Amino acid sequence: MINLNNINKILFLLILSSCTVTSIDTVDDIKKEEVTTQDYFKKSDVIISPLDDYNIELSVLEKFVTDARIEGNNIHHSNLPIPSVVKLSDPNNLDNSIIVRNIKLDTENRLSLSQEIIDNISLNTKVYLEYLKDESIILRNVVDSKEESKIKMDDTEISFEQLDQDQTEISEKLDYEKIKTLDIKNSKKQNTILVEIYKDINLAKLKTNKIKNLGLLYEENEEGVMVFAGPFLKSDINLKLDFLIKNGYLNAKKTP
Repeated sequence: MINLNNINKILFLLILSSCTVTSIDTVDDIKKEEVTTQDYFKKSDVIISPLDDYNIELSVLEKFVTDARIEGNNIHHSNLPIPSVVKLSDPNNLDNSIIVRNIKLDTENRLSLSQEIIDNISLNTKVYLEYLKDESIILRNVVDSKEESKIKMDDTEISFEQLDQDQTEISEKLDYEKIKTLDIKNSKKQNTILVEIYKDINLAKLKTNKIKNLGLLYEENEEGVMVFAGPFLKSDINLKLDFLIKNGYLNAKKTP
């Protein structure tokens, strides 16, 4: 049974897992290439659904199948974006639930679960599924901004590593609050547009309702409620900014 007050911690565990595999592959299929000086910040080859696919709602009782290719707290649902965050519950006891991650799987089944999940919350043939939109967008932003390689520097040398080489050590020393602060701060505003600053959240949502399909993010501080649109591809961000200005959001500007 999961304590829903810890949902953010579980979300960031799912984010950490994005450093490894987002689709089902065998070890033999994974070939590591030597990192050259031209590939310091090469983007990971991951599958990510378009941002528009995340603007959905889904709460449903569904039949599922077990798939031996899925491990841990991962599922595959054909109608949900990849990656996304989902809450699964025992239909007979909704308090008995677990937070999982939706991944890509080559299958014709609508919903596939790992055996670990089935055992964890004692499922039979059906499960109650709830798509968590806000958490899913955060996860997508982080996965999209991940770099395949990173630079570690000391006083004398620069070395290059694949992220998955030290994933175990990171997992053993998790500082959830620090991870939450850094990941949200760094990924939330990347390639976004600051639409406007409003005095409260209700006014912010009312004034930006007509552009909610742009993937709006709300941040409250001493100035008020800042509304960000995005993130967008670098090639699209100027077009989106022009669109916002032409539609009356005259203070819109790209974030630094």
